[in-house]
Amino acid sequence: MIAAIRHSAVIAALLSFLWPGLGQGWVGSRRRAILFAAPMMLFLGAGLLVMIVQGKARALGLLLQPGVLLLLLALNVAILFYRLFAIVDAYRVAARRWPPVAEQGRAAIGLVLLGVLLGGTLLMHGWLGFVGFKTYDTVVAISHPFSSPTPVPAASLAPGETPGPTPVPTPNATPEAAWGDNARLDLLLIGADAGPGRFSLRTDTMMILSVEVSTGRAALFGVPRNLINVPLPDGPAEAFDCGCFPDLLTGLWRYAAEHPDTFPGPDEERGYRAVQEAIAKLTGLRIDGQVVVTLGGFVRLVDALGGLDMTTKDSIFDARYPDPLSTHVGSLYIPRGFHHFDGWHALAYARSRHQDNDYNRMNRQQEVLLAMRRQLDPCTLIPRIPELLDIARDSLWTNIPLDRLPDLFEVGASVRPGSIATYQFWPPEIHEHLDFESINKIRLMVRDPFDDEASATPRPSSIATPGPGSGSIC
Repeated sequence: MIAAIRHSAVIAALLSFLWPGLGQGWVGSRRRAILFAAPMMLFLGAGLLVMIVQGKARALGLLLQPGVLLLLLALNVAILFYRLFAIVDAYRVAARRWPPVAEQGRAAIGLVLLGVLLGGTLLMHGWLGFVGFKTYDTVVAISHPFSSPTPVPAASLAPGETPGPTPVPTPNATPEAAWGDNARLDLLLIGADAGPGRFSLRTDTMMILSVEVSTGRAALFGVPRNLINVPLPDGPAEAFDCGCFPDLLTGLWRYAAEHPDTFPGPDEERGYRAVQEAIAKLTGLRIDGQVVVTLGGFVRLVDALGGLDMTTKDSIFDARYPDPLSTHVGSLYIPRGFHHFDGWHALAYARSRHQDNDYNRMNRQQEVLLAMRRQLDPCTLIPRIPELLDIARDSLWTNIPLDRLPDLFEVGASVRPGSIATYQFWPPEIHEHLDFESINKIRLMVRDPFDDEASATPRPSSIATPGPGSGSIC
């Protein structure tokens, strides 16, 4: 029995299924074993070298380049045929060396098992090709770099300056110059409300993630959606007497989309560009790009991650909570304590505001975002990659150029989830109807959020993190 197993062509084929050349080596054909094993070793060695030289984060960013993805799709096909040939060759070499005993049905069973191995190889590479193509399609679909670069904003307002027409302080479309060894990466994160019953998008949630590239220290700024008189850059500013947007900031996207004469540019980017440039002007930051996620996409993402574990400090009761995924308005109650939220309840916790106000809601939004960052385990996501790609394609929009993804992932990997400071632009220090004093306070706050002593003015306790009255670092 042992000899039959030892001299089995199916075992040789199985070994070459696991690694090309192993089956040939099992049979004793060393030269063939080396010839079949060498290409796979070179391929994996090259991948390992890239990971060592570039680091895991940058290697992932390189992997997501469209050209690289297409190359990998072609390599996947080539490796498929190479593995199929190695499996069949191992079977044939073993069968020639150890002719099967002439027993009824044994040869047929061997061929069936060989077919199972070949079919398993086809399925494996078919799945890889499917995921590779979906990845390519998703990456291309969600990337929308702005059509032309724009100037850098001024650092602050002079005493007595109003939010009127001033030199255009707008964000940079390509963040290459901003990501130096001692510079910062500033990303605008937007939660977009575009559910049933709404014919246009609203920027329901706005945050700025700022990362000090040299240290990985990070800060998260909540931008209230109800700010009024947010300053605008030259061009759009000339359309308003105040040089600012005289309505709620959350309505700027829709206004820009409907007024191409005031906010020029391609239709698909006009609203996003207007919001990014207005927040850049407001904060004095060079916004390096933005990432937009729809509320429905957030729900699907949390569900795909298996839910979200959170301990809430306060109970939530909202008698008029509008479900963003339907037109239904109903009551919502979330008691304080530990919860394993599904996507709908995680969004409801972050989005409800009628029981308190927009500012407490912003705190909860930051809590949810940081909880997701802490609990994200890439290894558990591998089986759900196709689902995550569908979510991204349907619900994600970014103007970050694809060739900057290696830099972006490298900076992101350096951020420790437990050391992200969170800030809010809260009244009474920051007025909802913005004036030059409030804008200056905002700009001083974001100028150096990593060192309290570097700020020109003390940070009010009501806007420190993680909540009102606390100045701690998360």
